[in-house]
Amino acid sequence: MLELQSLVGDDLVVDELGTGWPSLVTLNTGGDPLPLAMFVSTVGLSHRDRDAVERRFQNPQGVPLIAVPGRHSVLLGLWSSDDFFHVKRTVVALADADRRESRDTRWSVFLALASLIEAADFGWSSSINETGERLLYFAPELLPVAVLTALTNVEPDERQIYRALAGLHRDKQGDDDQMADAERVRRTVNSLVRDSRFRGNVLGAYGSQCAMCGLGLGLVQGAHIYPASAPGSRDEVSNGLALCANHHLAFDRHLLAVHPLTGQVLLSPSVTLLAQSDSAVAEFLEGTRSFLRMPSQGRPDPEAFTRRYSHYGDKYAWLPSFE
Repeated sequence: MLELQSLVGDDLVVDELGTGWPSLVTLNTGGDPLPLAMFVSTVGLSHRDRDAVERRFQNPQGVPLIAVPGRHSVLLGLWSSDDFFHVKRTVVALADADRRESRDTRWSVFLALASLIEAADFGWSSSINETGERLLYFAPELLPVAVLTALTNVEPDERQIYRALAGLHRDKQGDDDQMADAERVRRTVNSLVRDSRFRGNVLGAYGSQCAMCGLGLGLVQGAHIYPASAPGSRDEVSNGLALCANHHLAFDRHLLAVHPLTGQVLLSPSVTLLAQSDSAVAEFLEGTRSFLRMPSQGRPDPEAFTRRYSHYGDKYAWLPSFE
C-alpha cells in the first residue's frame, strides 16, 4: 500500500494502514474526498501454463475481501517486476471487488499480459476476461481516473491520457523538465477526473440513452452543450446532453441544434438536402427525434444553448432567430 501511495502522490492519503487488507484511504478526485477500502496485492506469474500471455494476483491465504461500511471497496494489483519481462514502469490493475466480496477461499484475478504491457507503454489499457469481467490497467498517476471509471462505468478519453503521459517517463535533460511534465500530467488527470464525473452524471440523468434517438447499448456519451473549453463553461447536468456517437459528432460538427426553449431538434438545411439523395443520411434523420428526450430531473439550461450558438458564430448561420 505504501508503494502505491508513493507512486500516486498527494491525491492518495492513507487513513489507516492496518494489515493492508484492506487499507483505509481517502482519494482526491477533484471534488469531495472519496473514502475507500483498498485491497492491494502484487501481480505475479499465472501458474496455470499461461505465463506467456497471462499474469495474476490473489487475496492473502484464507483472508476474505470484506466491505467496510461507508467506503467503496477497490481491488488492485501492482505489476512492478516480472520473471520474464523488464517492467519499464509500475502498472496498476483494477478488478471488480464486489465479485469477490466475502469469499473465504483463495481466489485469483487473471490479467492479460498484453494489456499490462500496453499500460506500461502508454499509461492506460483495458480488457475483458473469460468471465466477462472488465479490467482496467493504468499508470499509478491515473488512479483517480480509474476509480471514477469503475464507479460510473464511463470510459475516459484515452487520447487525452496518451497525450498526458507520452513524455512523462522519457529521459530528461534536467529536473525542470521532469517537474514540467509532472505538472502537465496532474492538470490532465484533474481534467479527466472532472470529465469522467460530468459524463457519469449526464448519462445517469438520461438513463444512458441518447437524447436524440433513444439508443443505449453502452454506446452513449456525455456531451457539453456550451463547450468545456469555452470561458465560463460548467460541468453540470444542465449543461450536458447524453448522445450516441453519431448524434454527438453531428452536434459537434454543427449539423444539428436544439431550440433553447422548446427542445426541438433542428437540422441544418445541408443535411436535409443531402437526405434526398443519400439513403443513409435519410435513415439517420428518420431515427432522430423531433424533440429532445428530457433527463429524469430538470431540463437542459436554455442559456447553455444560446451561449453555444453565440460562441461558434457563423457555424450556426443557418439557425433561425429564437427571439
